[in-house]
Amino acid sequence: MQTEMVWLTQPGNLLTLAQVLAALVTAFATWALWRVTKVLAVETSALAKMTSNPFVVCYLRSGHSNPKAMNLTLENTGNATAFDIQLRVTPALPGPNSNGVVEKDATTFECSLLPPSKDLVIQAVLSTEAYEQRFNVDMSWSSRPGDAKREKLSYWFGATDGFRAGWRTKGLHEIADELEKIRTKS
Repeated sequence: MQTEMVWLTQPGNLLTLAQVLAALVTAFATWALWRVTKVLAVETSALAKMTSNPFVVCYLRSGHSNPKAMNLTLENTGNATAFDIQLRVTPALPGPNSNGVVEKDATTFECSLLPPSKDLVIQAVLSTEAYEQRFNVDMSWSSRPGDAKREKLSYWFGATDGFRAGWRTKGLHEIADELEKIRTKS
């Protein structure tokens, strides 16, 4: 103990000891910072992959042309473009002029790409012909064109899920008629 005290009292030795301790603290801090940075990089990468994926859904919603009209709509609710979309809806939807007669087992549709936050109207159907039915949807898509890895989604929906029973946007001809009525009254 006496020799250590003598060593510390010699000029320069205390400074050397302080430098060694500072180097050890710096090394430990650098290692800790490296670990935290590595964890953050992994988490950021995972988050970026999760948020830049397409997610495609299909549903019936009220049309704008007629209070009884509904549209089978395909929508990309994700944050990336969906490619090679394949859709199958069973039972098949009756066409707008089919009087309820359906000649095929399923409604199928393919689309090469659908940008994020965009929708595509596939087919019109009268709500009176599809109102009580339950439709099964099987769809798949890929994140890149021609990619073998495909996302798949299966679910069911009813026509009542998107039917507003007449709450619709007025067409231009209806707005023109109302303006004409206002002009003739004045």
